[in-house]
Amino acid sequence: MAIQCCPICLAEVAENPRYPDHLCSECARRAVDADGRPLKFHNTSLSGGFEAIYADDNTPAETVTRDRIVFVDGAQCVADEARFGGIIICPKS
Repeated sequence: MAIQCCPICLAEVAENPRYPDHLCSECARRAVDADGRPLKFHNTSLSGGFEAIYADDNTPAETVTRDRIVFVDGAQCVADEARFGGIIICPKS
């Protein structure tokens, strides 16, 4: 199996040609909004969709859901729905 590296921590992750710069799950768990509030993400239905919620009180993170901008260890990233479901986070280019 081919591998690639997480752009934040350089951990090895499974190769994904569609998302060659996706974050590892450990880095994705450290995603916060611009104010530093921790986030969680999920698909809104079985057919997809994207929603961000604040991990500290489970309320909707409407700005993140709309703009998709998150921060991981100070790096600006984009969180979004992956093509075949799930959530993917990549550095903002």
